[in-house]
Amino acid sequence: MRKLLGSALLLSGSFFFLTGFGQKHSSVEAQSAVKEKAVEMEFKIKPDKGMQISKDGPWSLQLVNTTGLKLETKDGKFETKTFDEKLPGFKVKAELDGAAPTGKVDYTMKAFVCSDDKKHCYPQLHKGSLEWKKI
Repeated sequence: MRKLLGSALLLSGSFFFLTGFGQKHSSVEAQSAVKEKAVEMEFKIKPDKGMQISKDGPWSLQLVNTTGLKLETKDGKFETKTFDEKLPGFKVKAELDGAAPTGKVDYTMKAFVCSDDKKHCYPQLHKGSLEWKKI
């Protein structure tokens, strides 16, 4: 019985580690600006105190509900893995598609942070929404 319980705990712990769920060690600061006929979006990762960005992990950003924006999507999702180290995070520029004065995209961002001593690293999964508006 103990082996079974131990295996179940190990399996669930591995699931949370591999899928990025669990304790958050970072946050996302998202902002948008409409310039001429395009929306510029930034998704910046902000590590918590005592943490730092790890560039080693497979970072990605997915956007869904992109109505009103010209983005190349697959199965209704736009995805980029082009991590901007200077930000640090992702920048996406999309031309406006039509006359919609406002819109909102939902995002999922995969990020990686490590403790300052680099002894512990954590995958992070952030989800949220970002609104945009023509001025």
